[in-house]
Amino acid sequence: MLDPEMTVKNTVTIATDEYESTTLTKKHYRNIGIFLPANFIESVISFTGCDTPDGTFIPIVKGSDGNAVATVAIAPSEIIVLDNVMLRALEPVPYIRLKATVQQITDDKVITVVMTR
Repeated sequence: MLDPEMTVKNTVTIATDEYESTTLTKKHYRNIGIFLPANFIESVISFTGCDTPDGTFIPIVKGSDGNAVATVAIAPSEIIVLDNVMLRALEPVPYIRLKATVQQITDDKVITVVMTR
């Protein structure tokens, strides 16, 4: 069972005809599991970030090589568990958004995100 003081479950939405999700308040949570819905259109997911919830979100890149923090192509109904390199890159960013490389047409995509400390 998940410890409610150590775990939080949120959702973000990629609206119809969009690429980027609503804002996820990540703050001090470190481990991230992303549960993609059955209607998600296969895509690579990268991350944008900001130091405020309503500021300008910019790409998060790894300082070691300057490449975007991104997944491989992910299919519908899959769970993304981020590796240590990705988690370290996202750790100092309190607000993030998921950005698909493929436009999410037909329906809003509600994505569940589980985070632990």
